[in-house]
Amino acid sequence: MFLSFLSCKQETIKTVEKHQVEKYFLASDTTKGALKVDISVEIPVCYDNETVLDSIRKEIITVLFGNKYVKVSNDKIVNKFANDIYDEYKQTNEPILADFDSTMLYTLNNEHILEGFSLLSDEKIYVYGINRYVYMGGWHGLEVKNFINFDLSNGKKITENDLFVKGYAGKLTEIIKSRIVEQSEEDDNIQPISNLEDTDYWVDAIKPNNNFYITDEGINYLFNPYEIAPYSLGQTEVIIPFYKLKGILKPNNIISHLIDKQTIK
Repeated sequence: MFLSFLSCKQETIKTVEKHQVEKYFLASDTTKGALKVDISVEIPVCYDNETVLDSIRKEIITVLFGNKYVKVSNDKIVNKFANDIYDEYKQTNEPILADFDSTMLYTLNNEHILEGFSLLSDEKIYVYGINRYVYMGGWHGLEVKNFINFDLSNGKKITENDLFVKGYAGKLTEIIKSRIVEQSEEDDNIQPISNLEDTDYWVDAIKPNNNFYITDEGINYLFNPYEIAPYSLGQTEVIIPFYKLKGILKPNNIISHLIDKQTIK
């Protein structure tokens, strides 16, 4: 890999922010359609262990942009990605545009909005979030959130199997379902749920999905549209305090220091 990171002594992950906002028109007639690109991401650039840093950056870049961008420099990566999706937009829509008479004022307006951000960073773990909204015509676009939790001792992703005891899935599923109900009762802006079976949730689909992020106080799960419910319900975030997970968390796991802080409080 030809990328080189600045030598630094940094006990937590340091990032640099990269932004690009552009509007690319499909044709000289600007009423025919345009692609709006809005990118704002943090890219890891500094950490004591360069091997760990390289592993984390590679994973984040792959999820944000794709594997082919891993070797692109941090200064050029956002611009290259924006230009590449513009090229794809043109290749897809220019042939369609040619089939329509200019008097029809046919519009092909697309959007690609991408955010990448740090959530939690200490000497043991680093948590990164990705929010992507894509609109390619039709009734609505689709917004998707994903999270990656990293073990700073080796640069690898932290999975459910790293955190929970064997056979955890059944118990964790019940915790997630009960938290959806409890959160509805705690939020004055939504209708309280008394029984999930009486809602639009696809109850059998509700289960741990490895899309979670670790906080100082717990483990929060995110379910994207169409995952456990129709689009109309949007995203479902399930906030689970550490104490709710007692009995299924492995002892002495990578987040034990966070749990210990909560115990002390």
